[in-house]
Amino acid sequence: MAWVVIVEIVGAYPSYFKNLRLFHLIEGTLVEKNYWWYTLFWASAATVFYPWFLSRKYESLLLKRIIKACIYLYLLVLLFMVIPDYRNIFEIRPTYITILNVAIILISSVFYLFELLNSEKIINSFQSVYFYVAVILFLWWLITTPLNFFEVYSTDSDWDFVAIKWTIKLIANIFMYLGFAFALIKSKPE
Repeated sequence: MAWVVIVEIVGAYPSYFKNLRLFHLIEGTLVEKNYWWYTLFWASAATVFYPWFLSRKYESLLLKRIIKACIYLYLLVLLFMVIPDYRNIFEIRPTYITILNVAIILISSVFYLFELLNSEKIINSFQSVYFYVAVILFLWWLITTPLNFFEVYSTDSDWDFVAIKWTIKLIANIFMYLGFAFALIKSKPE
């Protein structure tokens, strides 16, 4: 949770510059918008952290290796796609990054739930924080991912889309964080 707070505080830097009447310093530069910050420190960090977190509970060595390979492949794709066309990451989160984020997190959640269903741990699954994290992440990414594909419509000329997008993200985030809080309260320490 501390990571989320730090990412959100730093990620709000454009509004800090506007409030301090210093926005002209970053206006017209690559860092005018904060897409790059959230792509690197939220989406990419989540894509590495959550699969690693869930894979700690995998019994299957094969599934652990698949997730580890997915994470390394993701980092390689991120590196090799950003270096030649670094401006891409500063303008909007590239679609291939979003697709990889979703794919890896959903695969890791499905692997965890698959292993849970194939074991006797299913009986006690409602007492595990890993179960709640897997389900919450699965639902959150399914709900919010389609919004990223329509990010080009998030402009001053289409306030209806902006309002719907932010309402959906707000509700999804409230669901996610309340779910995490519930999971921490309800689950037994492991």
